[in-house]
Amino acid sequence: MGLINLEQYTDKQNRAISRVLDTLDRLEKRTDAHFSDNRAHERKNFRGVVWIATDPVNRAVTDEVNAIKVWSRSISQSGLSFIYPFRIYQKLIQVGIPVQDNQVTWFRVEIVRDKEIEEEQFWEYGVRFLGKVND
Repeated sequence: MGLINLEQYTDKQNRAISRVLDTLDRLEKRTDAHFSDNRAHERKNFRGVVWIATDPVNRAVTDEVNAIKVWSRSISQSGLSFIYPFRIYQKLIQVGIPVQDNQVTWFRVEIVRDKEIEEEQFWEYGVRFLGKVND
């Protein structure tokens, strides 16, 4: 799959990023009262850049060469959500989360939710952590 990095987004896509994140935050606030009791772990806002890689999930991503940067929206102990301007068809991918300095911790994840934000031509993905890469 040919993924594109943040630096390759069009001007239109770059302008849409904050609108998409704000819209998703508003929607979540509205539905949070209904679903927050069903969640095993509390979600925290986490607007930042994370890495995703669609390489085989059992092979460690040792550098970011085979990965791309995407915008993350929220994170919890069990998963996170991110946005990307295209559909990702694979269900098992890897996510790299910056932890300190230039260190990135990689996780095997499963895409458990995908939602198209049609008016902005973006997708939101919810992933569930399956474990650290190399565990």
